[in-house]
Amino acid sequence: MCGRYVFWDEKNQRWQRLIEQARQKFAEKDFEEVSLTEVFPGTQAFAGIYIPARDTHVMRIMKWGYPRSTGSPVINGRSETCFSSRFFAGSIPCVLPASYYYEWTKSPRVRYAFRIADECMYLGGLARQFADGWHFVILTEEARGEARTVHDRMPLAFTYEDAKKWCASEHPTSLYSLSVSERFIEKA
Repeated sequence: MCGRYVFWDEKNQRWQRLIEQARQKFAEKDFEEVSLTEVFPGTQAFAGIYIPARDTHVMRIMKWGYPRSTGSPVINGRSETCFSSRFFAGSIPCVLPASYYYEWTKSPRVRYAFRIADECMYLGGLARQFADGWHFVILTEEARGEARTVHDRMPLAFTYEDAKKWCASEHPTSLYSLSVSERFIEKA
């Protein structure tokens, strides 16, 4: 399960350029609501989606969590079942640019940061428009390798090229996220 990630840190120049582009694209009021560093459920973040009619990928500002009538929002979905779930019907694939994400061990609670080699990754998710705007959830898969020692689930994570394929795919479940060997784990 992914409950927090970091969009930008000072080491990540690619996201610095994305921030500058977003500053020009979005209204100042909307831009100021985006979490540029640590992102957690309920906050606004940048997300990428594919628009088939225009054959292009676009960046949107979305809120983390699908609302539900029972109270707290749904922040994650299982990649293995999300496309057959009625709850996620009408959703489209999206990606969330990230420098790294956190997972915690259960007992004792120790936080670990997961990165990939090029310092830029895209977390795989689903997006849908609700009455109050666009929302996203992060999709998870069964943890593999060393990641399993920290938590039993981990978010889908893609490189830039695979992120574009994920968003544009008619059958996104046929794509696989990065292998654990491409991720770096460190105590945070």
